[in-house]
Amino acid sequence: MSVPTNRANPTIHAVARAAGVSSGTVSNALNHPDRLAPETLERVHDAILNLGYIRSAAGRTLIRNRSDGLGLVMPDLINVLFVEIARGAQLTASEQGKRLVTANSGFNAHELAAGTSQVDQQDEYLEYFAEARTDGVLVASMRDPSRGIERIRNHVRPIVVINYDVPGADWCTVLMDNEQVGRAAIEHIADLGIRRAYFVSIPDIVQPIVERRRGVRAAAAAHGVALTEIGTAGLLAEDGAAALAGMLPEPGGERIAILGANDRLAIGALQLLRARPDLRVPEDVAVLGMDGDHRDDGADWITLTSIVLPGQAMGAEAIRLIDAEAQQDHVHERSVLPVRIRPGASTIG
Repeated sequence: MSVPTNRANPTIHAVARAAGVSSGTVSNALNHPDRLAPETLERVHDAILNLGYIRSAAGRTLIRNRSDGLGLVMPDLINVLFVEIARGAQLTASEQGKRLVTANSGFNAHELAAGTSQVDQQDEYLEYFAEARTDGVLVASMRDPSRGIERIRNHVRPIVVINYDVPGADWCTVLMDNEQVGRAAIEHIADLGIRRAYFVSIPDIVQPIVERRRGVRAAAAAHGVALTEIGTAGLLAEDGAAALAGMLPEPGGERIAILGANDRLAIGALQLLRARPDLRVPEDVAVLGMDGDHRDDGADWITLTSIVLPGQAMGAEAIRLIDAEAQQDHVHERSVLPVRIRPGASTIG
């Protein structure tokens, strides 16, 4: 069959004429291919390809008052945790034949701590997904999303919040155990016989830091570890190095541990220690990070012990809960995923 290839903006009716079928058959080919005979389906697909036809998502959304897509709002694409959350959600959604559209709200904890001006568009993107009549929205957040969610609640029902805990929330929540992050760090160094630790962190301006500090304090008290807390102006390696300058012990003293609230702060400690050949890592000073962010590329002088966060599993769990939220009589779930420690030479040699 000869099909013209230069038609501008071909319609579903043009596809039907080219394939020799009705418009309803073309619609079935796009939406219910199992209803058509294989040869008919092939003929329609050939016409679609030759004409360059692309159906209008806006039109389908208008008719059905919903789209087939899911929206994911993330705060910070620089943070590996949220990249992993997006990856887990994307893979799981694809396995279910769903499309996931992501948006970066621009919230950055380091910039917040450093006093850098930033534009947080979390609420704006929530409203955008509501306007698009998205089938469900996932919100991976570093701040309370309640106000933005309440704004769109009557337009998008299945909503799952990731990484932020709102007590009594009217939605499902996926969290990691950030208190366990702090506890695991202290338990690891206590098992190594270390009884003095320095916790290096920004102030309690975001929920994960609050919870990690709580876990560190509780575990230190339980294991008899003397804890000193050191504040930083940000979450980068240079912030960790600056905060620890002048704080390192003298050689030959008690073995200590430096616990970075994230891996970059821990890397800053290692950089400082590398310039101190009189202090051995980990024999004199053990160093541990808390977010599994650092990836050893073979160029590091020592591998970093860290707490690995379940980002990909959190994204996958959020897709499961989006499906559960859509069911009638659903009871909201609060899913808390565990973390695990990844030992490296910076603590165990």
